[in-house]
Amino acid sequence: MKGRLIFKLGALSTILSFLLVIPALGQVTEDLGKKLSEFRTKTLKELKIAPDKEKAFLAVEEKYVDERQQIVATLKKAKEDLQAALAAATPDEAKIKGLVKTFIDTQHKLFNSFKNELDEEMALMSPLQQGKYLMAMERWRQDVCLPVH
Repeated sequence: MKGRLIFKLGALSTILSFLLVIPALGQVTEDLGKKLSEFRTKTLKELKIAPDKEKAFLAVEEKYVDERQQIVATLKKAKEDLQAALAAATPDEAKIKGLVKTFIDTQHKLFNSFKNELDEEMALMSPLQQGKYLMAMERWRQDVCLPVH
């Protein structure tokens, strides 16, 4: 009984942590997306990507930006549905279980979207360009996403 309670509390705490991240996800994604797009355009120029490949690269970016907008909207709805189910006077565990699955599946789609985009981008570059691009992206992530305080 005690182990089951601890498990439920752990699961609830995990869910709540995810919920704290989501409120501004749409705005954060949009702001970071703009900064990332500007950075990528500059980086492609520095890497001397052929014009046809640069065009293909930007088409890949646009494809995944559109896809992620839909995923983020779905994630926002999943968050709202889960919050409402958790706030019910008598939460329905079966319903919550389904909503948690939907929430996690949508997060997986978001993560896979980034992975698939990177895979397509890498296919457009030479190994040297890939290495330089990855190092530039890592610097950008460190500067923009994980600033040192």
